[in-house]
Amino acid sequence: MQPTRSLTAHCILSHNAAGLPLLSIDNGDAKAEISLFGAQVLHYQHHGEPASLWLSDKAVLDGSKPIRGGVPICWPWFGPAPARVGSGSGKPSHGFARTSLWTLDGVSDHGDGTLVHLSLRDNNATRTLWPHPFELELDVLVGKELSLVLTTRNTGKTPIAYNAALHTYLQIGAPEAVSVIGLGEPYADMLTGQDAQQQGALTLTEAIDRVYHQPEAMIRVEDGDRTTQVVSGNHDSIVVWTPWQEGATAMADMSNDGYRTMLCVEAAITAEAGVVIAPDEEHSLSTVIL
Repeated sequence: MQPTRSLTAHCILSHNAAGLPLLSIDNGDAKAEISLFGAQVLHYQHHGEPASLWLSDKAVLDGSKPIRGGVPICWPWFGPAPARVGSGSGKPSHGFARTSLWTLDGVSDHGDGTLVHLSLRDNNATRTLWPHPFELELDVLVGKELSLVLTTRNTGKTPIAYNAALHTYLQIGAPEAVSVIGLGEPYADMLTGQDAQQQGALTLTEAIDRVYHQPEAMIRVEDGDRTTQVVSGNHDSIVVWTPWQEGATAMADMSNDGYRTMLCVEAAITAEAGVVIAPDEEHSLSTVIL
């Protein structure tokens, strides 16, 4: 067992039973836990309030597969690998960032919270999947709000294109009490393959996998007497996903009733062309949970 280390007054580094490094943050505003495997925020909770993020009670935390819950990082593609990077065996769904071990570059305490800086750079393993030089950085601020900024930097000599999502699993009380406001009207229904229009607030009554093309910058998730705000930046869409009962029962890393306490509301870049970054340039995707 590796020793626990105090990094700042409000952050400690430890390892779970499987040896995965974890950051635990507890400051004046909130508590959080971040896995260096996937640079994944697993937990965020204001003091005296319910948790804002959902983590499956069957999540696999040994580094053998993606972690179900928190905020997985889908990068450099979202969903199946696009044609421009080649499909087929060895191209994992949602890319490789969420199953890579990231580097902890620094932690610092500030008046508005605890700031964590993580990074991932191209290596032999990433280049077999995506043959591009890059630097990927994630800044996480844990305070009265949870802020994530994912920055993609092109360190190569030719342009690169990427897609991504900050695949946020929100904790909810019960689906029948939830309304999602601010999604805009046009969306692509990934379950039916059809385009459709949202009329008013979205309510939850069945499995949903939708890409909303004209969302507002701030999405409100009303859940009984609790409202969670999701504010996103430099995205082109918001993805909303719930597997419902039929989907949950098919997943080994989710309890059969797990769908009743989670809803994904994700800042995403889903356009087929992605975002193109010139050499020595960068692009940032962000989301803030309030």
